[in-house]
Amino acid sequence: MSELILYGFPVSPYVRSARIALIEKGADYHYNEIGLDHLATDEYVRLNPFRKMPVLQQENFVLYETPAILGYIDEAFDGASLQPADPKARAQMRKWIGISSSYLYPVGVMQLFLQRIMFPIMGNEPDETLVEHSANAIAQYLDVIEQELVDTFLIGNALSLADIITGAMIDYVNMTKEGSALIHARPKTAAWLSHLSQRESFKQSLAGLLEGKKQR
Repeated sequence: MSELILYGFPVSPYVRSARIALIEKGADYHYNEIGLDHLATDEYVRLNPFRKMPVLQQENFVLYETPAILGYIDEAFDGASLQPADPKARAQMRKWIGISSSYLYPVGVMQLFLQRIMFPIMGNEPDETLVEHSANAIAQYLDVIEQELVDTFLIGNALSLADIITGAMIDYVNMTKEGSALIHARPKTAAWLSHLSQRESFKQSLAGLLEGKKQR
């Protein structure tokens, strides 16, 4: 099979999700780490006209939008399926992918994680009002996860794309002191995240920039 290339900034939970899926499938790929400034280049806009990441490239085949990338990785490579066969279970998986992008990412990543973890790394002070607001908002989403978790994974008893993308985002929420307190107040969610965090795919895909940055 021709060379598979994944482009993206390693901190992005979307890029991390794609890396987790590739590792879980045992796919042979090259990770092309790019900085945020690369999104504005003519070279990158030829890969993704919306200047978002990640992008997956395999010779002349170029794919963007994370749900599409995750689906392709699962279906194009060998290894245990990351999508349930049952139509209702697969619909539930897609529901969680939608929840992650529409609700968890804007509040959990772009507000709480960004303010508490990334701002200090970049030498900026967090906006404590925004931190409080985002922590209050993320509690609702964690309540839904806690209510719907009935097994080791979000969908049945096997890892799915729902766990990968939701777990990548909740893992970032857990790096903040506010997020960690909220998660550990919900025992099923805490156990689910702990189980995911022990997988080699989650360990290998954590950006070096974030190592040792979890708040205590």
